[in-house]
Amino acid sequence: MVMLLSIVGLLLLSGLQRQLDAAIRTGSDERHYLHAFNQALSSLNWGMSLRWRDAEQGWQCQALAPESLRACLKKASGGEEWLLRGEGRLPAQPRPLALYRRVIFLTPVSEDVTLQSLSQGWLDFCPDKESSRCADAQ
Repeated sequence: MVMLLSIVGLLLLSGLQRQLDAAIRTGSDERHYLHAFNQALSSLNWGMSLRWRDAEQGWQCQALAPESLRACLKKASGGEEWLLRGEGRLPAQPRPLALYRRVIFLTPVSEDVTLQSLSQGWLDFCPDKESSRCADAQ
């Protein structure tokens, strides 16, 4: 009888240990995702404060290495809108988490221009009609 209770107790403890391990993994994944999401938001906000060139055809990217911020800008497929992309890195993932903001150029002071975001222009997916235009910025 004592042996049976010991075996049942051992099985219950090992099951609880597996549940605890799964909960810890889930919590760690959520923490990594939230860090990457906040990093992408910071990259978007930092990208809004930068000066960009109007002439480039593909993605033009700028990075701030100490904070691991990376913002990229590209002309959207239609109209005068541009896409600003902020990136956040997830551990063990080859592709970054990307957030987008639709922006327009303000009047240029020199060759460089500043950006103004459009209302309701923040997205967590590529807003361009041609999704291939949102391929990873190199």
